[in-house]
Amino acid sequence: MTTATHNFDEFLKDHSLYQSAYATLEEENRLLAVSAQLVYELHRSELGQVAEEILAFIGHRFGTDFMKRYMARVNAMAELQKRFDANPSAATLGDPGARVDPDDYGLALLLSIVLTNHRFEMMRVLRRFLGELSSADGGSIVSIGSGAGYELKLIAQALPNWEIESYDTDSHMQSMARQLLGFFKVAQGMRFASLFPLEQPSREFVGKYDAVVLCEVLEHLTNAAGALYALRECLKDTGRMFVTMAINIAQEDHVFLYPDVKSCRSQMRDCGFAVEYEWLAPQSIRFLPDDREADFRKGNYIAVVSKSNNAA
Repeated sequence: MTTATHNFDEFLKDHSLYQSAYATLEEENRLLAVSAQLVYELHRSELGQVAEEILAFIGHRFGTDFMKRYMARVNAMAELQKRFDANPSAATLGDPGARVDPDDYGLALLLSIVLTNHRFEMMRVLRRFLGELSSADGGSIVSIGSGAGYELKLIAQALPNWEIESYDTDSHMQSMARQLLGFFKVAQGMRFASLFPLEQPSREFVGKYDAVVLCEVLEHLTNAAGALYALRECLKDTGRMFVTMAINIAQEDHVFLYPDVKSCRSQMRDCGFAVEYEWLAPQSIRFLPDDREADFRKGNYIAVVSKSNNAA
């Protein structure tokens, strides 16, 4: 395991893969480089190992020009964000006609974990959640959305004796997730499937899971509340869920708008969940205030929730 270094220059010297990626970022976009350095400043004792893992797989999977592809993706997202910021609404949140290379989509998911604070903190809270589950001898957990596979890696390594299921409607993302698990030699069996019953769970799903991971999914759904109701039915009475909600973040496939933190909390409560703990992860290029909620405009609401006893 890597250890914390005393300053960012030393960190770069100690982590050559990250140093190379950061050098390209600094050359192409100084503001994004400052944002990436913030991850180090906030999480210097943890960043090294995570960055080495992710960048090793990226180099294996995407070759040497991955930073150019990442920057093109970031620039496209920035244009979408400008359009949304000029007229914030659900109609300007996404761009359903845009065509995105699935490899570029997956690459951005992975790189953003080590180059953006909100994504790094998302994985950090997920690791905490999985650590809390690991005290049980076994159980059943489902991840809705395979992503690029990093979340599944964390789940499998933290819960080796659990039954793990992963659902994703995009076969390309499932394939990338399998490749990532293979790269890290995650031998644990995992059931992959496409459609999870987010509208009306069938009898076999009701009360099935001890835990659910719902990471960066709800903003992609036209009926986010309906999905939360369905997942509540799929949890055991003692079950818990890790959930994220993107607040004012534009992306081609985002369709549900969370305009503020209050809307996230209200939806969780209205759908029958009690928040055990939460975390606000702003998209920011500056150092974060002590009170993150005071000026929160854009980023991710992250929470661990359980069934509320007050639900109808």
